[in-house]
Amino acid sequence: MDKFKKIVTVLKALSDENRLRIAIMLSERPMCVCEINDVLHIALSTISAHLKTLKYAGIICDSKDGRWIEYRIVPDEYILELIHNIKKELKDSDIIKHDLEKIRKIDKFSCTNI
Repeated sequence: MDKFKKIVTVLKALSDENRLRIAIMLSERPMCVCEINDVLHIALSTISAHLKTLKYAGIICDSKDGRWIEYRIVPDEYILELIHNIKKELKDSDIIKHDLEKIRKIDKFSCTNI
């Protein structure tokens, strides 16, 4: 995929509110689907579809950790800087503040959807 197409794909993936929220959460720390669900309160199938889109766009990757699959932001300078700049712009957003506060209080061991 050439650079132009890559950037278009990334921006399209981040143009959805829930996908953007997921990317910002994952920029804080790796998370599993149940943790993301504890914050967003949307259907697991919808979260999986969002994660698939973010993964296809090259924004996130996953790895197995015991019985969980953890998702994280890819270690790519462009992606990391983009997410950092978006987070900086949204630092006063009540939605983002709530999401980040919530992920500090949950972990995969306390998920309600295990």
